[in-house]
Amino acid sequence: MRDLDVSATNKIVISDARSGTEIELYYRNPTTQEEVEYQSKLYKRKGNKLILNPKVKVDLGLAILTGFREGDFGVAGRPISSDMKSPNYREDWRELLGRMASDIISTFATVVYEGARVASDTDVEIETAIEEDILPLARS
Repeated sequence: MRDLDVSATNKIVISDARSGTEIELYYRNPTTQEEVEYQSKLYKRKGNKLILNPKVKVDLGLAILTGFREGDFGVAGRPISSDMKSPNYREDWRELLGRMASDIISTFATVVYEGARVASDTDVEIETAIEEDILPLARS
């Protein structure tokens, strides 16, 4: 069941290949406006090309991030915390993650904003069959 209440206590676990650990992030539900903004700004059109704008993932990921499990991030070998009650609290934790852990924030944003998918009970198989050779048109 998907709970439609506004919540700031959602949790997601991301495997961090750089540290070899699992990182636990806490977040609030994105608003419909944030969902629309994410989708509309994720790609920029440049002529006939669509160019991914990764800054959107970081910015909108940080916008909904409410914290992380203490000890999952550190500076100079010391753990930091997003919890104001902790002695390891860093007031600039959000900016620090945006600068130094953009890979985690980008992955987090992708999962939260793009995580829904369509489930199907049946597999669809597509076959291509050529029934007859089509000859080129004759020149006049």
